Amino acid sequence: MDHVRAMKTVRDWEYTQRFGHLGAAQNSRANGARVVEYFADSYQDQKEAVRKAELFLCIYDYIGRNASFFCKKGLVEELATSLLSVDPALLRAVHFVFTLPQKPQQVNHKRVLNLARAFKELEPAF
Repeated sequence: MDHVRAMKTVRDWEYTQRFGHLGAAQNSRANGARVVEYFADSYQDQKEAVRKAELFLCIYDYIGRNASFFCKKGLVEELATSLLSVDPALLRAVHFVFTLPQKPQQVNHKRVLNLARAFKELEPAF
């Protein structure tokens, strides 16, 4: 969740050391560069940083591609700024699926929904 919170600041970076000037662009290329820069700065082991950045971008891509489905189920809210607010239980579920040793070729959004609901039910127990 710390990485998710950090993205509020990261998405406004106009310059990165590795990729140079990005300006105010909010396209896929610029945002990907910002994420890679952030993770490279966050981890000493650069291989780990790249793996974490890739995982983070895959999770965001998956949620973005399935946002309308998860919105209907109450796990994603589209904000006025065209950003998405994602329920922590959904983030946990997607993270779990994307870090499985044998990640499935196709991630079934209905199964992810069920897993998120299970995490949501367990939250008060933690």
